[in-house]
Amino acid sequence: MNMFKGRNLINALGIPGWLFLIWKGDIYYSFFILTCIVFALGEFYNMMEKKGTKPLRWVGMCSAAFIADFYYSQPIITGHQMVGCVILIVLLTFIWELFSNEKNSGLNISVTMAGILFVPILLGTAIDIRQFDTFMGSQLTLALVLSVWACDSAAFIFGTKFGTVKIFPRVSPNKSWVGSIAGLIASMSVFYLFYHQEWLGNYFSLKDTIIFGFIAGVFGQIGDFAESLLKRDANVKDSGTILQGHGGVLDRFDSLIFATPITYLYVHFLMNF
Repeated sequence: MNMFKGRNLINALGIPGWLFLIWKGDIYYSFFILTCIVFALGEFYNMMEKKGTKPLRWVGMCSAAFIADFYYSQPIITGHQMVGCVILIVLLTFIWELFSNEKNSGLNISVTMAGILFVPILLGTAIDIRQFDTFMGSQLTLALVLSVWACDSAAFIFGTKFGTVKIFPRVSPNKSWVGSIAGLIASMSVFYLFYHQEWLGNYFSLKDTIIFGFIAGVFGQIGDFAESLLKRDANVKDSGTILQGHGGVLDRFDSLIFATPITYLYVHFLMNF
């Protein structure tokens, strides 16, 4: 009973708070995403420590702050500066591990780098997309978040009632094909609604809208599977306990960790914005 009270409290405070920060944008939303990155990265390292590794947390956290600033400050921070800092991160990690006298040095270095690549590099793109919305007058961030929520809800409801054929039982035994397809339809419906109401701005066509809905509905679910793979490997039910009844921050952002960077790649590399 207490778990459901805690879950409802998180929903009552978290959902309006998240939507408010999306509306505010700029430094407010960027700091929110950075905070989520820090907690999610900490949870990732916690899971990896259960495998006997000792990730360099300070390297990961410092890297997260710089990566978030890069996404926020583009194009003030150039690509050369970004690559230069990545080089420093790699060198510092190896040098620190060289003198740390810890066991499993190769694994420690690998896990440290994997955390940086998985959480701040991928989830940090949410900052860039919200900055894009500010400059372009679009609502891509809001549509993406709502479509992921709609996908999760539809997948759970239809999967629970009608899902018999499992989609990926080795990784996530409760997910079904019916739930997955329902989630994809819900995700694409949200984006179509935004397009129909002209909330996406003047830059995206119907084809772009369909692609965005597909990205959120398919890659969002792949992100969920990817995090389930990590949790199963670490033999944990949730990535953390900070969100009572919801697990950890990584549990709440696993879909966006895949959907957001794919959206980022589509907007900046295929559409050349």
